[in-house]
Amino acid sequence: MNGIVSVYKESGMTSFDVVAKIRRLFNVSKCGHLGTLDPMAEGVLPILTGYATRFADYLSSVDKEYIAEFKLGERSQSYDNTSEIEKVSDKIVSVEDLKNTFSSLTGKISLKVPAYSAKKINGVRAYKLARKGEIEDAGQKEMEIYSIDLLNYEYPFGIMKVSCGKGTYIRSIINTIGERLETGALMSGLIRSANGVFKSNKSYKISQLEQLSEENKLSQAVIPVYDVLEWGRVVIKDSFIKHIKNGVSPNKDSFLFFPIEHKGSNFFIMDNKGNLLAAAERCESSDHPLKLNIVIN
Repeated sequence: MNGIVSVYKESGMTSFDVVAKIRRLFNVSKCGHLGTLDPMAEGVLPILTGYATRFADYLSSVDKEYIAEFKLGERSQSYDNTSEIEKVSDKIVSVEDLKNTFSSLTGKISLKVPAYSAKKINGVRAYKLARKGEIEDAGQKEMEIYSIDLLNYEYPFGIMKVSCGKGTYIRSIINTIGERLETGALMSGLIRSANGVFKSNKSYKISQLEQLSEENKLSQAVIPVYDVLEWGRVVIKDSFIKHIKNGVSPNKDSFLFFPIEHKGSNFFIMDNKGNLLAAAERCESSDHPLKLNIVIN
């Protein structure tokens, strides 16, 4: 089975746990996830199956949305409540000060990466070094934060919504909030509510997928990659299908249909029955307007 399954990962599971369960449920060997979620976090975790794994680079560069709970007055090396917690302050922060701090953290900003993260330092995962007490953080990383909205606040706890780019650590944002307020802050809960076009309210829990499996309806949960990526779709003549499968880029006479109005550089190549044959990029050649970069066998 080939496509994308929008899974709602529940707290306590690792992202790899979810991949393993999807691999078993769908009986596929090729399987991977888009955007790791920490075990304590829950929410949207798109899983790629079959040939959809070959489109991972195109599908992963998307914006995210998170709902995060934070606690003021404390801090930890992991920037959340999963490691030893240190009391910092009893200072009660006003809503105005919180919102001003949120505003100061929007845009492209360099923040500390948590020591307890999967980032590699000289080939070693940061969390392994942190467990040995060898690092306090995993260095700096530029993150793009579009907006931070305060949804609820009752000291010392608050809930915020964060819209951000790929690779943003919500724990880093919360830790920085605590530093700027001089109170300390840590993350006490996290939900990824959106991963690109995939939303939490339209994602499947593993138990729901297991139920669909029992009813032989698992295919209902699979979204074709060509329904997610906004690429042009060309239809190839039957006589040229064999050439496509052999990796030969199509010439100008091989198309049944070419979307002239599509201004993007990427295209899906389909047969006249709607089956995906390949993916290609636009090129300048008048004889061969598309260059194959993925062939589906």
